[in-house]
Amino acid sequence: MEDITSCMCGTLKNSAQDIHSAVNISLTASDCKVLQLLLNKLNETEADIEYTVNLMSEIAQEYSRQLELLDSIPGIDKVSALLILAEIGNAPFESFETPERLCSWAGLAPRNDESAGKINCTKILPGNQYLKPILVQVAWAAVKCRNTPFHQWFWSHQGKMGQKKAIIAVARKILKLCFKLLKDDVPYDNDVALSNLKH
Repeated sequence: MEDITSCMCGTLKNSAQDIHSAVNISLTASDCKVLQLLLNKLNETEADIEYTVNLMSEIAQEYSRQLELLDSIPGIDKVSALLILAEIGNAPFESFETPERLCSWAGLAPRNDESAGKINCTKILPGNQYLKPILVQVAWAAVKCRNTPFHQWFWSHQGKMGQKKAIIAVARKILKLCFKLLKDDVPYDNDVALSNLKH
């Protein structure tokens, strides 16, 4: 029971007793075969992911500096840095005049649907179907990193904006930060992030 309790996270709805009861049941021979089949599939998928990441790293060797800059941002790891770089390129400032235009292309800019002074819709536009989900995942990881500007900004705004809008806002700010770090060729710094969060 102690092993189960130590592995439980705060968002888990079931009690330790429920989990203990669920894992301590008798399995038939057929159940074991099905579970082994699923385990084999999982191992194959993990091996494929590892192979793909290694291949991407090999291809992106000439962009090691850009990957290092992106990886320095809280919430971004080696894999997400590779995926972001694959979508925006190693010099997004050459394709997009401003970070705002990059965010609009990514689908992270709020829609400006206003008529006669009345705001009709502020939903974000579709944008890049690969980049947006990556940045949202990165944003969730970033806001869970304590003592970072992203964490503080998100938890001070999500009550007023709602979680979905706040996390999209964080994703947008992270993409703007990616643009700035790549353009200025400087690693992540809390002061730079704080300045970016104000806009």
